[in-house]
Amino acid sequence: MTYGTHRVWQDPEVPALVRFSPHQQFTIGSLAIAPYPVPHDAEEPCQYVIAAGEGAARRRIGILSDAGHISPHMRAVLAGCDALMLECNHDPELLRVGPYPPSLKLRVGGERGHLSNVQAAALLAGYEVARLQHLVLTHLSETNNRPQLALDAVRAAIGGEHAGLRCAHQEQGLDWAELA
Repeated sequence: MTYGTHRVWQDPEVPALVRFSPHQQFTIGSLAIAPYPVPHDAEEPCQYVIAAGEGAARRRIGILSDAGHISPHMRAVLAGCDALMLECNHDPELLRVGPYPPSLKLRVGGERGHLSNVQAAALLAGYEVARLQHLVLTHLSETNNRPQLALDAVRAAIGGEHAGLRCAHQEQGLDWAELA
């Protein structure tokens, strides 16, 4: 976990704890893990780009979740991934009219909350989508989103269908996928 997360961590029983900077790459076996900071209402939150292989065989998987907005740095870090797991947490209108109390609506839709379908789709505008073998929409709110709304927003941003586009299910996750 990051040093900031560790400062507020309440469980002293972690059997093996490794702290890291969200600005410094590290390795686990043959995987290169590149954390990057994200704007979320937690202590030093980060997400990851995971790479394996060398040269032309190198493959990168980007993970973006728990972010209130997309920064230029996040956009740069996620450029050139072969697979992307992208938060599409809420539809702004469903969040606005939904059952959450006003304070929670402000938190979820705020600058340090969660990405809307529109914000996630905006990341993909100008993105090298053809390189993506898999584009998985994740962290969809069961209350404030619908898979079809997230898929429609992303399709509009990328100009239509994409063979690897799908939504992860809140409970079942998604099936294994391979990067060629």
